[in-house]
Amino acid sequence: MGEAKRRETFSQRIRREQPFCIFCGGSTPSETVEHYPPRSIFDRKHRPQGMEFGACKECNEASREADLVVATFSRMMPDAPTATGRAEVKRLIDSALRIPGFAKEVYPEWNQLGVLKRYQEVAPRLPTWNFVRLDGPIVARAFTIFASKLALALHTTTTRRILPPGGAIAVQWYSNLDAYNGELPKDFIAMCGPSRTLRQGNFQVGDQFRVASVVPDDSGYMSGHFASFRDSFGVLMFATERADELKGGWSVSPGFLKRPLTVIPVKQTGS
Repeated sequence: MGEAKRRETFSQRIRREQPFCIFCGGSTPSETVEHYPPRSIFDRKHRPQGMEFGACKECNEASREADLVVATFSRMMPDAPTATGRAEVKRLIDSALRIPGFAKEVYPEWNQLGVLKRYQEVAPRLPTWNFVRLDGPIVARAFTIFASKLALALHTTTTRRILPPGGAIAVQWYSNLDAYNGELPKDFIAMCGPSRTLRQGNFQVGDQFRVASVVPDDSGYMSGHFASFRDSFGVLMFATERADELKGGWSVSPGFLKRPLTVIPVKQTGS
C-alpha cells in the first residue's frame, strides 16, 4: 500500500482524499480535480499548490465562462508591467469579448467629463481610469457563479467540512471604485483578521489573491470570507449549514451549478 501511494499522481491523491464533489454537497462522486480559484486568475496560469478539490465533471466545467469573465476583470488593475503580461491580458480580453453581449455591457466609458461629474470627490483620488463595472447582467451572472463556487471551496478549506445540500451560500462583490469610495465591509474584514494567500515554498501570489476568513465556533457549521483579487475587486462570502440563518435573503445551495441560476441582485451604477 505504501508503494502504491508513492506512485499515485497528485490528481489521484486529491480524489482519494476527497472522494465526493464539494460543489454538490458531497452527494456526487468526484471525477476530476478542480483548482479554485482557477489557474486563469494567475499570471501565466501559474499558482502554488493548495485549494484543489474533488469535483464531479459537471460542476468543474459549469463555471468556465464565469471563470473567464472574472479572470479578465481581475487583470484590470494594476496594469501588467511586462510585455508578456500585457499579451496574456489581451488574450483573456479577446476570449471574453466572444461571449455574446459582453462587449456592449463592459465597453469603456469614453466620456471622462461625465465620469468626473458622476464620481465627483472620489475621482481625483483614483490612480487610474480602469474602473471595474460589475453591475451588468452578464458580469453579475459570472460573479454569482464564481463567488458562490469560491465560497464552497473556502468553506471546505477552513472547516474541513463539505457544505451539505441543505446548506446555503450568500455572496456580494465590490469593485475597485467601491474600495476607493470606502464601501467595503470594513467591520467584517477586521473581524476576519490577517489575510493569507496561496504559498508553496518561496512561491506566493499575495499580489494577485488574498483571503481572510472567520469560523464562528468549533462546530464548523458556518464560515465567512473576504477575498481580494489584485486591485480590481473583492468578494464577500458566507456559507452555512443552517439556511434559515440567511433570513430569506438571496442565496444558493450546493449543487447550484447543475440548476437554473437566480442571479444575485446588484446595485446599479448611478447615471
